[in-house]
Amino acid sequence: MQRGIWITRQVRARVQWTQGVRLRRLEYVLRPLLDAGLDADTIAAELHSWMLTWRPARPAEYIRAQLARQASAEHTAAALATPEPWGNDAAPAAFTAPRLDLVRSVLGGLAAGMAAYSARQTEQGLDDLTDAAAASDMAAFLGTTTSTGAFA
Repeated sequence: MQRGIWITRQVRARVQWTQGVRLRRLEYVLRPLLDAGLDADTIAAELHSWMLTWRPARPAEYIRAQLARQASAEHTAAALATPEPWGNDAAPAAFTAPRLDLVRSVLGGLAAGMAAYSARQTEQGLDDLTDAAAASDMAAFLGTTTSTGAFA
C-alpha cells in the first residue's frame, strides 16, 4: 500500500469531520502536508488545530482552501521579512539626518513645490489673486474702493 494512502486513511479515522470524504480525494487535498513529510499524527493535529465547531459541507474543499490560505499567509510573511536592500552602514539620509536638518529639507522641498505650482498656475492664467488684485476684489465686494488697492 502506498505511504500517502496509508497516512490519509489514519488521518480520516482520527478527524471526525473528514470521515465522509473519499480516500483518494482526501489524499489529494492533503498532498502539501504529505509532501512535507508529515505523519498521520501531525496532520491530524493540524486539522484539529483549526478548532472547527461545525462540520463543513464539503470537507475536502475546506481543507484545500485552508491550506491555500496558510500558504499565502506564509508567502506574505516571508516577503515582509525580507531585509531592506541597504545595510546598517548605508541607511538613507532621512534616517540618519539630525531632526533640524530633516525639517529644513522638508520645508525647502515644500517651498520649491509651491513655487513650481504657483508658476504653473500663472502660465495657465489661473493665478489672478496677487496681493493687489485680492485687495481690490475684496474692496469691490464690500463696496469700498481705494486708489491704492487697500481698505479704507
